[in-house]
Amino acid sequence: MMKPFIFVFLLFLVLLQHSYGQKLKEDQFNKRYLDVVVSLVAIDIKEAERVADSLRHVANTDEQKIKVYMLWSKLYENKGDMKQSIQSAMRADTISNATMNFSSQATTSGSLATSFRQLGLLKASESFLRKAEVSNENQTDPIMKMLTRINILHERAFHSFAQGNYLDAKAYVVKASSYIQHNANDDKKALLIKATNDQLMGICALNLGDLAAADSFLNSSFDKIKTVESNLKPYIYRAQAEVALARNDLKNAKKYLDLVQPYLENGSVEELSMLTYETLSKYYKESIDEKKSLQYRSLFIDLKEKRDNVAKSISDDLIENLNERKFFYRNRLIFALGGITVILLLATGVILFFYEKQRNYRKKYVDLMEKQPAKMVIGSPQIKPELLLNERVENPGNIKAKEVNMSKETEDRLYQFLLKKEAELFYLEKGVTLSQLAASMGTNSRYVTYIIQKFKGKDFYDYLQTRRIDYIVDKIRTSPELLDFKLSYLADMCGFASLSKFSSSFKTVTGMPPSAFVHFVKMEMEQYNL
Repeated sequence: MMKPFIFVFLLFLVLLQHSYGQKLKEDQFNKRYLDVVVSLVAIDIKEAERVADSLRHVANTDEQKIKVYMLWSKLYENKGDMKQSIQSAMRADTISNATMNFSSQATTSGSLATSFRQLGLLKASESFLRKAEVSNENQTDPIMKMLTRINILHERAFHSFAQGNYLDAKAYVVKASSYIQHNANDDKKALLIKATNDQLMGICALNLGDLAAADSFLNSSFDKIKTVESNLKPYIYRAQAEVALARNDLKNAKKYLDLVQPYLENGSVEELSMLTYETLSKYYKESIDEKKSLQYRSLFIDLKEKRDNVAKSISDDLIENLNERKFFYRNRLIFALGGITVILLLATGVILFFYEKQRNYRKKYVDLMEKQPAKMVIGSPQIKPELLLNERVENPGNIKAKEVNMSKETEDRLYQFLLKKEAELFYLEKGVTLSQLAASMGTNSRYVTYIIQKFKGKDFYDYLQTRRIDYIVDKIRTSPELLDFKLSYLADMCGFASLSKFSSSFKTVTGMPPSAFVHFVKMEMEQYNL
């Protein structure tokens, strides 16, 4: 009694260990991924690439593969390779769409919206942003839905920045603030979202002329992530430098711009570089250093031209890919429609085939039932076998009886003997042979063959199977309880040794399989409430 229990217990431990191991691996993967995205990418880009590569090799699930592609998208962006960044995000987006992972769809679409917006491709960005909003509303995780909703509002604020509309941008950020929940135990990602919200409020206040509010929001943003190394910090420093320049505080402006420099050297983030070069150009202009101002202005213009060229290249690639995808999906649609048409035609053909087959079986059933009374089947309760003993029925068929030297009296006597054997249902005996029938009739096989061929129009074995099938047909018709019996029982009942032989003989004699015959008899009885 203990062995089954021990086996089940050990199996439970194995499954528990496997489940725990999988959960542990997944937690480790997610922790490492978050460390790279939030911090490592800002501290050591080479180490971030190494970890990203290791995560790529251990990613097993679709969700993990999506995260790896998005991680590489971020790394390529930091290296200034926007084309590769977008291609990697596109791969993640493809997996998200294929797996109907709405949470990942919202993330990948939002990331692509950011990338295209940074390149100045606002229409493409808006398209992905709308997709992110739809996908986000379809995901079921309430926490992820709220965080993604905040990120989407932040991206909408950036769109307004690009169009110089800071009042609309502020409205988006204020709305995002209403979704933010304050928690003392926030993880790095939650802290980053809150800090980003404050940073964006600071930029809005700066461009709307409220420098005190701008200072307050930017300081609040920095305080939230001061213990977390993040790429957001240099953006905060750059904004604080702008506030200082707006106050003509060149000393503090230079201090904040110097804090940005290590991030430019480490990450080469083009967007950050462009913004910083623009601010440095302003700073040196205010410092009356025209040469340096023009130098940084030139660097800004070079980067902008490079980005514009990348944007044009990506736009061309997008148009080409769109045309290729249209061609691909058009061909797929044609093949799909062709396939559906073929399937529908085949299905229609099959339906018509079975319908015609059923109709033919029905016709054969009706014909068979119309002939039943005339056939006077032996064994039928309505027919008295002794009536047949004095009846002489000559029934020549396709087989012509070979002439034998037999007197008229012998012929009549043997025919009466055959009728008597039929009345005794000799044909229901399994394995009955011609010689056995001849012996029971007191004659030889040659004479019996002649009698059967002359009066029944068949050879012995055709005659035997016809008698058996006629018998079981009549039985089924007159004994409704047999309708629920298995066909193998009916086969045995009428003398067949196997179901296959019974089925083939039944179809040969009646023109339909036994299952169809039973079906029609049932229908007929239901129709007449029998």
